[in-house]
Amino acid sequence: MLGKSRKSRQLDMFEVPMNKFINIQHELAVTGDEIDWNSLENHFRAYYSDRGRPAVPVRKIVGLLLLKARFNLSDEKALCIWLENPYWQYFCGEVHFQKEKPFSVGEFSRFKRRVGVEGMDRIQFISTEHFGVTEDGTYKNYADQKKQSFWQRLFDN
Repeated sequence: MLGKSRKSRQLDMFEVPMNKFINIQHELAVTGDEIDWNSLENHFRAYYSDRGRPAVPVRKIVGLLLLKARFNLSDEKALCIWLENPYWQYFCGEVHFQKEKPFSVGEFSRFKRRVGVEGMDRIQFISTEHFGVTEDGTYKNYADQKKQSFWQRLFDN
């Protein structure tokens, strides 16, 4: 069964909406708003059954897969960064800052098995279209090279 993201960004009186404390002009916030998530959800709907426990929402898991590809991270590292980074959470469709991991590491492999090569090719196309990441994982401009070296320093030490 396809998991749903909240369609309405209804306010909770005890929590501040994420778009009120992040920089909306940040690269990930802008890119997250540019992607047609409804189209992606409709595309991946065919891979889900109408019965059973709801799966992880498409925007959340596809968003994390896009971020993993963008920063060349493992499943575990991507989930750890998502937990700490409001820009990553906003990119994946969260309205309020979350304090727990969105799902277990095993969901990545279950999703990849579910959508197969065709679905993963679609995600790779979106990654290349929005982030400019090439097939070999290198980045196109100097600013992106600096970001890559930052992530390497962070995780290689």
